[in-house]
Amino acid sequence: MAIEMTLILRPLSPLALHQKRAGVQYVETLDYIPGTALRGALAEAYLVEHDRPDDTFQALFLSGQVQYGDLWPTIRDKSTVIIPATAQACKRFGLKHKSSFRDSLLDAFSGPRDERCLCPVECDGKQEQCGEPLDRVQARYLCDVADITPVAAQTRLRVSTAIERSTGTVAREMLFTQHTLTGKLKGDQNCKGGKDLVFQGMLRLTEPALQAKLERLVGKGTLFLGSGRSRGLGEVKVEEWQEAAPDDSLQERWKKFNDAARRAGGDSGACYFSLTLLSHLALRDELLRPVLDGIGPRHFGLPNSVEWACYNESDQQVRFLSAITVAGWNAAQGLPKPDTVALERGSVLLFRCDAAQKQDVLARLAEIETESVGERRSEGFGRVAACYPIHYECWEVKQ
Repeated sequence: MAIEMTLILRPLSPLALHQKRAGVQYVETLDYIPGTALRGALAEAYLVEHDRPDDTFQALFLSGQVQYGDLWPTIRDKSTVIIPATAQACKRFGLKHKSSFRDSLLDAFSGPRDERCLCPVECDGKQEQCGEPLDRVQARYLCDVADITPVAAQTRLRVSTAIERSTGTVAREMLFTQHTLTGKLKGDQNCKGGKDLVFQGMLRLTEPALQAKLERLVGKGTLFLGSGRSRGLGEVKVEEWQEAAPDDSLQERWKKFNDAARRAGGDSGACYFSLTLLSHLALRDELLRPVLDGIGPRHFGLPNSVEWACYNESDQQVRFLSAITVAGWNAAQGLPKPDTVALERGSVLLFRCDAAQKQDVLARLAEIETESVGERRSEGFGRVAACYPIHYECWEVKQ
């Protein structure tokens, strides 16, 4: 039986988690700790003790028996949720106008009401509603869905120069600029800045015997990840390592999602479910081409009866997809990893099936959530949530 462990890391120094490979003069940082960086940090800590890879190293880092999930920014004692591509908020003020936040996925059945398309918040000093149109939310994470509290890490710009090898002095016109995460909360009107930030994620172990071996690595207390470690970057402290608390059951989420779908105008004789990507999804077809716009139920191993849900009175499939190119660096080989073209985290797909197929579909969805989908699953890719709560909890916020 698989075991899920919660891991919380607190930065002790700035983190440089490059979106692109080093070598260009301007590099931005990721706003989270990817599973591949976490796996590399633990593998490095293991080799410091054991000098060379062995059978345990193979089991922990190469066999796929441990999935190292992405670690998202959050605040102590709060859990973070991904904001899906279907989420909307005031186009002008964003999540500063909390009451404008809503999810638009279930509008597929009936279309949005006119009042849902405009921000309902009364602006300061005015006796009328804001009235700005709603647009896709630009924030990535919420640490409190009930209070619509966004969370993001502060970044700092670091500038350095190249060195002329022949003279050992600064090379002219060779500036290198990179962003780093400071480990502090980014401030706005909803969240005061300056608070300590932690990164939280989950590791899934398919072999329980590996739990004790991982605990010995995590128990050291500190890890080093990202780039610039020789210059004082990348040190993190293990704040928490414990078995994860169970989430709402899939059966319960399924029921709430379908109840909301029927209120929205969905077919009462069918069942509906969404698939929301909690991490990037890397799939390839028979010719090894990345699967992007052509994705469908078969790529998730769903029963043949499952089909796309379409917008009301049209044949247009309900899906919110965006692609991303993921670069990487193999520290063990000292070589860049091949670029991976994937569907971006936050993408959403909506499917339907016959009511008679409900149990078969639920069984496959449980497998999807447990095992993930696609390639590079041990590095955090392919995590999927079925009937993600935001879709039905935030659809009817302002009707």
